[in-house]
Amino acid sequence: MATNPFSKKPEDDRPKIWATGDQRLPFNLRAFGRASLFFAREGVAPLHAWVARTGRRVAVNVRDGAGRIPEAKLGRVAPYVPSHLRVAMWIKNLAAVHAHASASADPDVRRGNALVAAIEPHMWEVDAAPVAPSPEPLSKPEPPAEPAPVVLAEPEVRPYDPLASIRADLRDPAPAAKTAAKPARVRPPAGPQVPPLPPGPIAGMAIQIIGYAIGWASAFVALPYGLIRSLWAHAKGQDLRKIGAED
Repeated sequence: MATNPFSKKPEDDRPKIWATGDQRLPFNLRAFGRASLFFAREGVAPLHAWVARTGRRVAVNVRDGAGRIPEAKLGRVAPYVPSHLRVAMWIKNLAAVHAHASASADPDVRRGNALVAAIEPHMWEVDAAPVAPSPEPLSKPEPPAEPAPVVLAEPEVRPYDPLASIRADLRDPAPAAKTAAKPARVRPPAGPQVPPLPPGPIAGMAIQIIGYAIGWASAFVALPYGLIRSLWAHAKGQDLRKIGAED
């Protein structure tokens, strides 16, 4: 018996989206939470990356002398003020913390690792190339000429005067005050400033751990932003199950 081609097909043979007449995918709470966290991480990672790159540039400028205060203007507090090289190192370490925070929050692992590789290197890399020995002189140096003898003048003999000390005291009214006065303390000139050493293993691990904690904490703080983006994506008909599933 032939079937009527104009008759409707049973609802079991048709896709659910056609049977219900709804063009929006069904709401999945687990996929919604995963997508919200993905959007939150995607939103805070560029902020940490911008802070890291800006901090690296500022550290390089401070290392080169930007904003350096001369010691003459600091006065007595100069020994207690850290050098501009030390301040540059602190800024660079802070930029490294934000680089690790961005790498922890960024869903793109390669992009996060590339940022850490660009921010983390030490700003005072010392080349370990061996120094070439100085060539030996070809000719034997001539001995220095003997100095001319020095002729000293004979001392002047003065007649003995028992009242000489009394006359000297009368000419100088305050000899005791001059001997009691202490000489002014002269600070020796500062030597060449040595660049600080790179962070050790413990400091490097601390920078990574702090950056990891800051990255995930900022991602959870930005979770409301991710919720709004997930709701907007679901309203547009985007499948939330495909967002952040590969992370």
